[in-house]
Amino acid sequence: MTTCQVNILLYLLAAIPARIVTGGAAVATILLARSSGMDGTTAGLMAACLTAPHILGPLYGRWLDSVSNPRFILTSACLLFFASFQCAISGFEIKSLLLTILPLLICGMCSSFMMGGLSTQVVKLVGDDITETRKAQSWDTLTYGLGLTVGPLMTALLVEHFAISTSVRVLTSTAILAGLLVLFLPLNMNSSKSAEHAAASISSVIHILGQSGPLKRTLLMTSGAAFSLAALPVVAVYLSESWKESAEGGAYMVTSYGVGCLCGAVILMLRPFRSEALLLLRNVGAVLLVTLLIVALSRSFTVGLASYWLCGVVNAVFFAVTLAARSDYAPKHGAAQIYMWVAAAKISFASLGAFVAGLLVDVALQLPLITSMGILLVSLLVSFAIPGGIFRIRRLRSSRHDTQ
Repeated sequence: MTTCQVNILLYLLAAIPARIVTGGAAVATILLARSSGMDGTTAGLMAACLTAPHILGPLYGRWLDSVSNPRFILTSACLLFFASFQCAISGFEIKSLLLTILPLLICGMCSSFMMGGLSTQVVKLVGDDITETRKAQSWDTLTYGLGLTVGPLMTALLVEHFAISTSVRVLTSTAILAGLLVLFLPLNMNSSKSAEHAAASISSVIHILGQSGPLKRTLLMTSGAAFSLAALPVVAVYLSESWKESAEGGAYMVTSYGVGCLCGAVILMLRPFRSEALLLLRNVGAVLLVTLLIVALSRSFTVGLASYWLCGVVNAVFFAVTLAARSDYAPKHGAAQIYMWVAAAKISFASLGAFVAGLLVDVALQLPLITSMGILLVSLLVSFAIPGGIFRIRRLRSSRHDTQ
């Protein structure tokens, strides 16, 4: 095995358990909330606590770039995630909102390092070769698919045999393993890249986003899709209950979504896309809207599993398209920071979407899905269809060249 292959193997060993625990955290939180007798609004708020701190992702990224050894920050985040989630579980058990919300917010901050923070380090393991970098990023995408699959599945299997609180404690202990394995990563800081990232100040990144039409469209579509898809793990538990399934049925639906994401990632590795990024963003976004409609029309657990799987496949492709758009239309001197800002917007709107879904699910079961489809439709129309709006297909290539 080459040095790059060994480095990627070490990365996978650390990233997979990290993504498993973050992938199962949302559905685990919803199950804990339901077992504590919380209503849908409160359950959605609990789930939103895991994603809201991601809005500070750009600051976390600059922090990682500024230290000589990011492994200790990443390991500390994993261990703090485990400890905080144990406190949150105790808060659920004694029905204390304060002792539940605060630890979950800390978990949300830590998960930002375990997800995007860890992903920012992957290019340092393979050097500057573009082929090796693309391969490493493809493997990283697979870890997210595995996390969204194994995390909820592990939660569901544990809940079948143990109490919900015990099951979640076992699930979150995976973070300890991830933290220890991170210490073995051969992360060497690249001084030139670090300096390049540092040169892109917050004000300059905001200016770039404001001036670039393609980046604005990427930001809008990423945010709209994140808001819409955030309803799926929240609604899954309630849909499962409406179909007279057991408590872990919702976890199996989220697992099916994760399997779909994994399948989508594999498809992309076998058949990478080559079209214009924003053209793909429009087309795949429209397909994603159709898959949400299929979920809303599902009337049985089996159909629900299939529709969640389909959503996962399309979302994996959509996610890859947004990554391509961030890379294609961002100027080289600020590409990393723009990546983090778009990621922060994505997770922030996902947090808002989870909260809104929890708020609306008590009004009507289908209302969160209808709202999700409406938001995604508006994003598509504003970005691509409104005459005189912010998008012109024929200007795509010139706009991309202007931002560079």
